[in-house]
Amino acid sequence: MRLATSLTIGPPLVSYTSGGCQPGSRPRLRAGRNDMPEIKALLLDLGDTLWHFPRMPSVEVVRAETVARVSRLLRRWGYKVTQDRRFLPRDIRLAIEEATDKAFHGDLRSPDYPEICREVAARVGIELSRPQAEELWDTWNLGGKFLGRELFPDVIPTLEALRQRGLRLGSVTNRGWAGPRFWQELDEMGLSSFFEVVVVSCVVGYMKPHPYIFQVALKEMGLEPHEVAMVGDSLRADVAGAKALGMYTIWRRPPKDEPVEDTTDPPDAIGEVSPDYAIDSISQLLEIPILQ
Repeated sequence: MRLATSLTIGPPLVSYTSGGCQPGSRPRLRAGRNDMPEIKALLLDLGDTLWHFPRMPSVEVVRAETVARVSRLLRRWGYKVTQDRRFLPRDIRLAIEEATDKAFHGDLRSPDYPEICREVAARVGIELSRPQAEELWDTWNLGGKFLGRELFPDVIPTLEALRQRGLRLGSVTNRGWAGPRFWQELDEMGLSSFFEVVVVSCVVGYMKPHPYIFQVALKEMGLEPHEVAMVGDSLRADVAGAKALGMYTIWRRPPKDEPVEDTTDPPDAIGEVSPDYAIDSISQLLEIPILQ
């Protein structure tokens, strides 16, 4: 597995607007095989596509753990944990949510989350260096293991079957944090060995549905858009973003009655851009004609 680490932010090759996307070129077809497109690889989203949070801790538990971790960090740095500083984790959350929402519905530039942490800390008299701001951001992120993250039960068998069919696999994901614990958890869940490349928005600088994040994955894998299908749970981020480049798209309807990410669509959502296929479980990828 390779982590795409390009930080060169260039102009988009295909424009995307909130009102829709410009369609890419039609994929080439296999001659003599019922005009099926030649799909060589799948790019997969992570949250609410491959994993979910069926046993998310209560808000009170999450809040208490975040306060405890941040307080320990502040004490190690020599700061007193005053009453207003006990609210630092909450203030970071509010600032992060605002910046993420603004970016996702704006220019799609991934926010500088450690810098946001530094700015919020400064409000309560805590002056941080860049490495300290990054450590605060890492500490504030509790990680998927604490939050009860689990793979859907059919994920590993399905990825194995897809690879046996000769399909190459990669991941493109919107994340505000890609610290060492994330990569360790990716490995512990057994996903690392399946992916040739993992492209993370906070690393490459743009969020889905911006075309750049998809283009990084395509370049790393040496593939053209018409050779790839994107699988994800967001009609805007995954379906519209990939379709704008001419990729095939597969919408994985998100789970019901569970906590989901802010950008996840409800299972019965109707988007401005329709996916080529819609599935309710990852194992249904094995039934899609273009992936046979």
